[in-house]
Amino acid sequence: MKAIMKHETTDNYNSEMLDFAQTVDFTELFEHVKNFANVNCAFCQPEIETRHGNVYISFMSEDITSHTGPFAAILQSCYFQSFNNGVFRDKKTNELSYWVNVNIQYRHKDGGSNGMDLALAWYSNSKGWIFRDAGNY
Repeated sequence: MKAIMKHETTDNYNSEMLDFAQTVDFTELFEHVKNFANVNCAFCQPEIETRHGNVYISFMSEDITSHTGPFAAILQSCYFQSFNNGVFRDKKTNELSYWVNVNIQYRHKDGGSNGMDLALAWYSNSKGWIFRDAGNY
């Protein structure tokens, strides 16, 4: 699954970074997240956005509250979600890459919300996806 533009922008951005963002295939990342968390779920179409000259790719899963065991009784919603991310140029190789911090975001039925790290991931055309899962940082 590849990302699509969230909306047209008048923001100044690096077109080479935007072109790269449109080639990133998220299938392997989504499968890794589901396997690591032992949850079978679908992910929404990733969306590309430009802000302040930077290129970001955001994504979110369907609600996984039903997969949270006893916590389902106190959670209103729970998702896998990109928390921080961006397209960048590696200073050593000069290659374009994408990094993302994948979080579990949740909202309590009493209104509070929070999140926690699940994995860090990097993508480049030469290396593909590289993962560092929570507990192994």
